[in-house]
Amino acid sequence: MRNLRTLAFTLIELLVVISIIGILAALAIPAVAGALVKGQLTGTLNNARQLQLATFNINLENEAAGQPGVWPGSNGPVTFTLWRESLTNILSESDLRKMFSAPRVSITNVSSLTMIQTAFNVYQVGNIEESGAIFITTRNWNAVTPATAPTATAIPYGDKGVVVMRKGGDGQVFQQRFITNTNAVGTITNQPALAQ
Repeated sequence: MRNLRTLAFTLIELLVVISIIGILAALAIPAVAGALVKGQLTGTLNNARQLQLATFNINLENEAAGQPGVWPGSNGPVTFTLWRESLTNILSESDLRKMFSAPRVSITNVSSLTMIQTAFNVYQVGNIEESGAIFITTRNWNAVTPATAPTATAIPYGDKGVVVMRKGGDGQVFQQRFITNTNAVGTITNQPALAQ
């Protein structure tokens, strides 16, 4: 018959196993958290793309009907409210609520929504602007002064990343180290943000 002491773990063996598990967990947590933020940024990029596509479709329909274009800024400065109301012609309120949201930004009522309540800054882009003109960014980046990187407390993503969507539908997520690079991100000093 075997001795029970030979089958049991010693205290040192148990502490070594626990410390190895702790080290592996400490290495895995930042990777999992980073993947979560990347997924959220990608979701917000998709929301910005849907807003750009909806605006593009409205513009095409208006041009086909002989009406003026509806890019925000086509016919002088357009307010966020007017642009949002034009989107309600083709999108439901629940879709718009979802598209204007992001982590730390929750939308309850679209009919009285102002830009400061959304996850995005929307910029005046007219029919004459080229497709590379910046149309939508997340609010944690002020595209007019790109040399200023967002702070960790900026809504919605702090300094984790910025979503930039251009008029032509080219969108991208920029990490902190690229946010101040105007060659990569672009600048829109001639395109102010929409008024409320």
